[in-house]
Amino acid sequence: MDLKKQEDFLNHIASKLGRPRKSGVKPPIWESQPYLHLYEGKSHEEMIEDFIANLGQLNTKVDRISRHQFAASLGNVIQDFEVRSAVYWDDATLHALQLSDVLEKNQIDAFRWDPKENEEEMKQRTANVDLGIVYADLGLAETGTVVLFNGGGRGRLVSLLPPKFLCILSERDIVPRLTQAVQKVHDRVSEGLPACINFITGPSRTGDIEMDLAFGVHGPGKVHIILLRDE
Repeated sequence: MDLKKQEDFLNHIASKLGRPRKSGVKPPIWESQPYLHLYEGKSHEEMIEDFIANLGQLNTKVDRISRHQFAASLGNVIQDFEVRSAVYWDDATLHALQLSDVLEKNQIDAFRWDPKENEEEMKQRTANVDLGIVYADLGLAETGTVVLFNGGGRGRLVSLLPPKFLCILSERDIVPRLTQAVQKVHDRVSEGLPACINFITGPSRTGDIEMDLAFGVHGPGKVHIILLRDE
């Protein structure tokens, strides 16, 4: 619809309503904003505990570990999930954790997401591995959600196509709820935002017409979080 047709359409609607077109509408300013004070008076440690507890309700285990325990924690995930192959983000934090070395020591057939490679080939390879591994930018205490800023070597399909998903997150990046997460997204607008930001809460799940819950229909059916302690 071109601009003139759009204006004509909106003017027609306004005339049918018997009033002139409205413009410059401002959102209301609410006197009470309880969503901003959900965790008021609570410590960051309590937010972390809520984050872990809420993921537990979603059949998602969280390992809260020190960085030097990463190799052992990843080895346990590989064993629990029966992983033989994996794809992971080209991310500086993952490299600092020596992720590729740990995968190699566990004899995992792994590759790094590379946007310079043929897109269709990367999709096919990613769809055929057991585990996708990413590093999250934020975690939401209220829901156990992780937030992923995708783009470049941080391909969104890494968290969507493999049947099992491992997300690594620093505990300092846990915020109370969606309100604060959206504010942090807004704060990054001047730096430029990726085309896709994913909010992921536990494993993929859906219900059929009889309300039977099924996991992994539209994404990973098993999810594990490694939460890195501040040190």
